[in-house]
Amino acid sequence: MMYRWTIIFLILVPTLLEANRRFADSYEYEEWQEFKDFQEWKRTKKIRGDALEDRKFGQFVPLERYYKRKSYEKHYHHRPQGFEDPPPIDQAALMGRYIVNQADWTAVATISSRRETETFPFVNVISCSDGPLGNGSGIPYLYLTPLDFTAQDVSKDHRSTLMMTLAQGDYCKQKVWDPMDPRCARIVLTGKIKPIKNNTAEYNIAKSAMFIRHPWLANMPADHHFFFAKLKIGEIAVLDTFGGPKYVSVQDYLHPPTPNVTTEFLRQFPIREQQNVLNNFDETESEMEFDSYESDSKSVEHFVRHV
Repeated sequence: MMYRWTIIFLILVPTLLEANRRFADSYEYEEWQEFKDFQEWKRTKKIRGDALEDRKFGQFVPLERYYKRKSYEKHYHHRPQGFEDPPPIDQAALMGRYIVNQADWTAVATISSRRETETFPFVNVISCSDGPLGNGSGIPYLYLTPLDFTAQDVSKDHRSTLMMTLAQGDYCKQKVWDPMDPRCARIVLTGKIKPIKNNTAEYNIAKSAMFIRHPWLANMPADHHFFFAKLKIGEIAVLDTFGGPKYVSVQDYLHPPTPNVTTEFLRQFPIREQQNVLNNFDETESEMEFDSYESDSKSVEHFVRHV
């Protein structure tokens, strides 16, 4: 009997010792974890001294970045009074201009250049702007990087289609219209995406148009080689009600016929004030610019290959 208890004791002792060691290790670990938590608390306390909490994102950010973010959100989400309702459905050119001006981003369709999807349609979401709200030019400007799909695709084939819709804002939601509802107006712009050369008048126009609507893009890393581009529009389709799309000529889109310009809409969109700017980029000049597109696109393609 004594022999049996001796064996049981010899078996239990190592087990108890191991359990005690693990408990001690666990206690030391908890103490170490508490110390690390204390160190982290001290670090964040120091950061908070020079920062404010952005409760929307649940994080502390440096004061400068905090105020920049708040300023951007205030600007980005604000819509001036008088822009809730689009123009009448019998004014397709103005409807198209309205949709483009309201859009902060666009769906961009290109011909894929990736080996796995080569020649397939490819779509991307890109920030865009045609100018300030209520005073747009109608020309979609983009800010692209060769690191992204779109710039890589257009460096080889600049054919592209842009689609914008009022579903991007609150108008259709307020009307309780599904994004596919024809009354939730949309525009489809088909043409060619081309880079805008630096040190030109249009470069400054594109820069102003993009950064006034997307100020955070002005701080993109230099090694991402962002560049401005625009869609040279060739075809325009507007769908804003039942009965199928309306096809608008580029001329009417950029220079809406006077009879179609209502007094109220002209107040919101001072189109006549833009004529001098738009006339500087007539068809002849645009076609000449396209002749130089190949050299520009080759430089983008060269960069992509060496990233």
